[in-house]
Amino acid sequence: MTAIDTLITLANVRGSLDLRCQFQGDWALDHAQEASGVAPYHIVLAGQCRMELPDGRRITLAAGDILVLPGGSSHVLLSNGIRVASSSPQRIIGGLVPVQRFGDGAELDLLCGHFLYQQDSMLFAALPDHLLIAGSVCLNTAPLSSLVALLRGEADLNQMAGQFIVNSLSSALFALVLRAHLQNFTQIEGTLALLTDKRLGPVWQTMLDDPAHDWNVEALAGLANMSRATFIRAFSKLSGSSPWTLLTKVRMERAYGLVTRTQNRLSDIAIQVGYQSQAAFSKVFKDTYGSAPGQLRRSNDSGS
Repeated sequence: MTAIDTLITLANVRGSLDLRCQFQGDWALDHAQEASGVAPYHIVLAGQCRMELPDGRRITLAAGDILVLPGGSSHVLLSNGIRVASSSPQRIIGGLVPVQRFGDGAELDLLCGHFLYQQDSMLFAALPDHLLIAGSVCLNTAPLSSLVALLRGEADLNQMAGQFIVNSLSSALFALVLRAHLQNFTQIEGTLALLTDKRLGPVWQTMLDDPAHDWNVEALAGLANMSRATFIRAFSKLSGSSPWTLLTKVRMERAYGLVTRTQNRLSDIAIQVGYQSQAAFSKVFKDTYGSAPGQLRRSNDSGS
């Protein structure tokens, strides 16, 4: 897998298509801050609207645009007319996904859903507060435009297994949106900036491929063909973290998935993520997530 594949896998990204929104006239619709690990998205099928973020920034959305809010930020969707007070749209149940309506027409047609991801994901933490993929980019990106067409078609048809299909397509949507973002916007710093650095990129890929290895500075610096001091300085400047901080994050993110989604023994998980001592592993895990791995597993089991 490439580094970005590994980061998506570690984040355990899953998608869901939730609503079709068909709005006409002057309207405003509030969206509250999402819980940790939830990133809403909006796909504009037709028409235009505006989005207002908490800091007052306004973004115009047009047909073909795809908007994702990685941190689940609160926002207001607004018509292009006069500013009106937020209200609740009419909700119609009966198709594959509920339809929300303001007015009787569809000047604006949206598909709305969300991505779920593992808490404290390095990938989502590295993304800006919103990702906007312009309709022109979508049209020139065949897989992305084709996937949106499939989502729209399934939402319209409401056939057998439709919900499973649209949710699976939504998961793939995240990967294609992320690809388009990385191809069209330069990453100046952070874990994503490491991906394209000629010398540090291969080191980051190796760390992601084998986080359980007993890495040392000399070995990592050697992979980058740098001296020890130069490597630490360059890596920390570009990523914003030391190699050891990022390595620990990779280990803990992988451990979280193993604790919550498998029944592997905690001692085995400790070894799988690079700790010979279960006690040492448990301490770092608790420092990271606020609960010991056993406590988290019991809590997760009782809530499922």
